[in-house]
This record gives sequence, structure tokens and C-alpha cells, in this order.
Amino acid sequence: FIDTKAMGLNSVRLPFGYWVVCGCSEGEPYVGPALTYIDRAVDWAEELGLQLVLDLHGCPGGESHDAPCGHRSRPKYTWNWTKWRFSESVQVLATLALRYRYRSCITGIQVCNEPSMETPIEELCAYYDRAMTAIRQAGMSADRVAVILPCFQRDIDEVAAAFKTASSGKQENYCFDMH
Repeated sequence: FIDTKAMGLNSVRLPFGYWVVCGCSEGEPYVGPALTYIDRAVDWAEELGLQLVLDLHGCPGGESHDAPCGHRSRPKYTWNWTKWRFSESVQVLATLALRYRYRSCITGIQVCNEPSMETPIEELCAYYDRAMTAIRQAGMSADRVAVILPCFQRDIDEVAAAFKTASSGKQENYCFDMH
């Protein structure tokens, strides 16, 4: 974080898997919970005047079959989108939002990383809406914290339209991640 600040940058994206927040599921190779590490990162960001984006980079069940989500399934077809445990993912985000709702350095929270194209867009956007609602209800207000919704390989206009429908247009201060 010191090097980030020294380079003149003002923010850090902090990726983590769900197991850091709530521990791993049976049979998974992760260690957790380990929220003290996120606590440290939040403290460092505040001490240095950096903004922090919390990035749920591995959801329960995985948001795809690829390694960046914490579930590299080979052969590829051993994973399918129904393995993604949406309700548990929302709970992880709610736990984070509640824990860090008063921390001024947190200016963004990303609800997943690189969701599979196999996930129906209606299901994906319904998850985005539930995740945003949980984040806001836990105390991360729209006037202070942006919620980041990944499009990944999808068309941004298609995702935006589907999200507007899923959320009935009620959500505020969100953006789409195109990486």
C-alpha cells in the first residue's frame, strides 16, 4: 500500500475469496475465515488516505469454472452455473458491508468476478439486485459506496437493460466492470 501511494495512485482493489469471510465449504482446499487480513488492508488504506474496493473474487460454488474464481474445474464441463450458491454469496457481501460500513476508505464493493457466460443473464442480474439490496441494507449507502457489477464477456448494453429490469430501476450508484 505504501508503494501504491508512492506511485501517486489513490485506490486499491482487494480481491478475496468467500472463504476469507465465512470459512470454506467441506471438501474445499481453502483456509478461513481470515477477516483479520481484510481488516489490516482496510486499516492500511485509511492510514495512507487510499480508497479501497472490496472485490468478492470467488463466490461460494464459483461464478465460473475458471481459476480466478477459486474453482478451476477440469474438464471444463464438470462445473455449471447452478453450482454458484447465490444466496450464500449475498450473505458474504452483507457480512462485509455490515463489518466495514463505517470505514471511510471503502468506496466500492464488487459482487463477483468474471461470471460465466453460461449463467442466464436474468439469473445474474437478479443476483446483482439482491446483492446490492443486501449491501445497502447493511449500511453501505449509495451516496458513499459504489457497487461494481461485472459484465465480463457480455455486451454492456444487454447487461444494463437486464439489470434495469431485474432491479425495477431502484438501485443507485453502481457501475459495470468490463475487464
